[in-house]
Amino acid sequence: MTFSDQIKPLNGAQSTTRKQGSATALSNEPTESTLWLEFQQGSDAALATIFERYAHKLFHYGKQFTKDAEIINDAVQDVFYQVIRSKHKLGLAISIKYYLFSSFRRRLLRLLKQRKRIVLDGDFEQTHGFQLWIDPDYHSISTQFTLDQRKILEEACDRLPVRQREILALYFFEGLSYKEIAHIMGFSQVKSARKLLYRTLDNLQGMLGKHKEVLRLLLMLMGT
Repeated sequence: MTFSDQIKPLNGAQSTTRKQGSATALSNEPTESTLWLEFQQGSDAALATIFERYAHKLFHYGKQFTKDAEIINDAVQDVFYQVIRSKHKLGLAISIKYYLFSSFRRRLLRLLKQRKRIVLDGDFEQTHGFQLWIDPDYHSISTQFTLDQRKILEEACDRLPVRQREILALYFFEGLSYKEIAHIMGFSQVKSARKLLYRTLDNLQGMLGKHKEVLRLLLMLMGT
């Protein structure tokens, strides 16, 4: 069986029911650098692990741009096929997640444009929603936030501008760095990503009103 036979379309249920393992299990997993090196050396097992580890994250990220599961799946598969074709040209990946998210975002928006789901112009990021949905599969969210607190946070995030919703998702829930976020979101300078996040947190604090403990809990859990 080739690896392409293993790439199965994802759906909403799959993307939200995968549970993170215990800290012990995670510590036994290969590091990104080890995994990437094994993949470049031709390991199908390493490639399968990369797909298993990140495909559902990309699908979840894509759902916040569009509800069209077919287009999201196409973008996910296109990214992995490109990785397979170009593995010897990519060099040593510092962050597999960063590379995949960056490639996936570009590919998804291109597909949406080609299939006339969106018009990519200067107003796109103001007129089209990045609908931030907090996946309960995130370990900190599922174990520390009550259902009511998660709902309060989601409702507050829905009132934020589109770019602010996206940076929350990338920074807090995906754990990407300012430098990585700046590249993914198209900022020319890293400080622009940092300023946007600070502005987002200020806005979120105001929107949470009397529920400021939700923001404090979020900041504490994410180590900000």
